[in-house]
Amino acid sequence: MTSLPLITPHDVLGFQAVHVVVVGDAMLDRYVEGAVHRISPEAPIPVLRVAQDRSVAGGAANAAMNIAGLGAAATLIAAWAEDEAGRELEKLLAAAGVRARRVARGDAPTIEKLRVVAGQQQIVRIDREDTSSLDAAGADAVLSAVRDAVEGHDHRCVIVLSDYAKGMLDEAVVQRVIAFARERSLPVVVDPKSADIRKYSGATVVKPNFAEAALMAGVSATAPTEEVLAQIAEAMAVPDVSAVAISLSALGVEVVEGGARTRLPTRARLVADVSGAGDSMIAGLAVGLGSGLSTLKAVQVGNLAAGIACARPGTAVVTSADLLNELLIDSSPAHRPGTIEDWDELARLVRVEKDAGRTVVFANGVFDLLHAGHVALLKEARSLGDVLVVGVNSDASTARLKGPSRPLQPQADRMAVLDAVRYVDFVTVFEQDTPRELIRAIQPDVIVKGSDYRPDQVVGGDDAKAWGGRVHIVTLLDGVSTTKLSQGEQVRRG
Repeated sequence: MTSLPLITPHDVLGFQAVHVVVVGDAMLDRYVEGAVHRISPEAPIPVLRVAQDRSVAGGAANAAMNIAGLGAAATLIAAWAEDEAGRELEKLLAAAGVRARRVARGDAPTIEKLRVVAGQQQIVRIDREDTSSLDAAGADAVLSAVRDAVEGHDHRCVIVLSDYAKGMLDEAVVQRVIAFARERSLPVVVDPKSADIRKYSGATVVKPNFAEAALMAGVSATAPTEEVLAQIAEAMAVPDVSAVAISLSALGVEVVEGGARTRLPTRARLVADVSGAGDSMIAGLAVGLGSGLSTLKAVQVGNLAAGIACARPGTAVVTSADLLNELLIDSSPAHRPGTIEDWDELARLVRVEKDAGRTVVFANGVFDLLHAGHVALLKEARSLGDVLVVGVNSDASTARLKGPSRPLQPQADRMAVLDAVRYVDFVTVFEQDTPRELIRAIQPDVIVKGSDYRPDQVVGGDDAKAWGGRVHIVTLLDGVSTTKLSQGEQVRRG
């Protein structure tokens, strides 16, 4: 077994530069939900009192929705009809920001799955579908749509084949799409339903569940024992498939790559519904690969997304904020993205913290020759909330504020020292004379300044009031300052 590289919040911040093209079987998932209090007098069946009806995108459409939720650009190429279910599906995709390209598939209706749910329990599922394969014109239309989607974007691109065995992806179409991707050196991620892994020859990652992997490998087994997984890994080691990621539900994911096997554990959590978890996993895996992560890291992103989806009832869309929230909670200080110069990325992280109910505190300064007074201020600031963001004057800003002989240390060094202070969660830099624009960008709950300021003098204080924030003044230590230290004066107090 190979060692496991850890994913960090930094690994999730680059998803907006990715474009994923999803080709596969789209469907509409309908839910009729309510409660059962009696058995019908007409037949021995439960009577459901309906509380609500709702519809969500399913299959390849759910994968595309999850990709968009993770912040990447998503294009869906699939077959659906111009019927009521198809129009509802198009509305859902448009609302999520998914670019949709419909391919005609004869008279086949939009694939629709109706789940009747009492409390948290499905009591019946009704499927409406026609699994006829695409004709030659339809297959050509798929390739044309893939080509247009790839060539119309400057993003780093990944192709997902979401195969639900509903007629969209026969072997010929799959191989044409993979050949196109290989010509352009694009990763291809496959969610498979075929019993023959060779259908996906040339793919970058094939992601079956355990039952699908056992079928592909020709292994008869009901449990993923070590012996069974070794047999499956050997049988699925197809030269033209770079990696296989086998979902083992609560046992995690087994990744087979380059002859090595790696087990990725699944975080323990209460499972509400596994519907759509595979789509969440394929979305995280694909976006991770597109952002430049290794296969093992990308599979971890997908595994985390699938776990979050399982904890929610029904088909769920997992967002980058969901991933960041879990990673920020679990990351050790060494793996948190402490120093962040991109304010957009910082604002996203701060928003995740605030949405999770955590109080965000902001402090700023030059912090040239960090001393006990600085540390005391930072300690008190951190005690006022759950997350402390520190804004540092840039070198140019410091020179304008303190004179041409300052700063004594370049901004990168000052930021690195602050990042090592245990009270500080995030450090950023601002070029302006004041931190007003930075404060407006991240909207902290509390702004902290030293007692050399009055509350009405604190930059950003009036802005903070607009979003319910406040100013807090910290009493400064007497007799200690960077100026005195820089001039060789000994600090004396008490």
